[in-house]
Amino acid sequence: MESLQIARRIVAAYGGTCFLTNLKLNLLVYWCQVEALRQSGEPLFADEISVGQCGPVEPLVWAEYATFGSRMIRQRDEWQEADLDERAEGVIARVLASLGDLTVDDLLRMSSVRGGAWWNAREQGDARITAECIVHSADMHAAAPASTLARSVGEVAREYPNALRLLERS
Repeated sequence: MESLQIARRIVAAYGGTCFLTNLKLNLLVYWCQVEALRQSGEPLFADEISVGQCGPVEPLVWAEYATFGSRMIRQRDEWQEADLDERAEGVIARVLASLGDLTVDDLLRMSSVRGGAWWNAREQGDARITAECIVHSADMHAAAPASTLARSVGEVAREYPNALRLLERS
């Protein structure tokens, strides 16, 4: 399986409910790889994960969605991806349930922590992140951060429903 298949499936299944940009999609695909390694010790996809400027990047995914830049990725008919095997679908569902609402900034902070695979590879001067690098990193024990921009906005909206409406009109 390739990272691009995972990305296409995320766009097909979650693109309508989750604000996906190229960078966010790349980070979610990376965390799918981490989740697969956590569960079974086997990678979900075989292609390369590169050490990007700010975090992990799958070159095939990045190239496929590059035209969107930082805009929201819209579903296209040619990107319809059939259901994947049960293992892949389960991994994607778990990752999107726990990380799908996070902002790109939240995901970048989570993906670039000291001791994480990206951090370690960058410190060693490596251009790519291997499955072995992930397995021996802090990413294997990482959880969705408790304090995120997305959660804070949600709490404000629940606690002070009129505050955001006032900001919209100002």
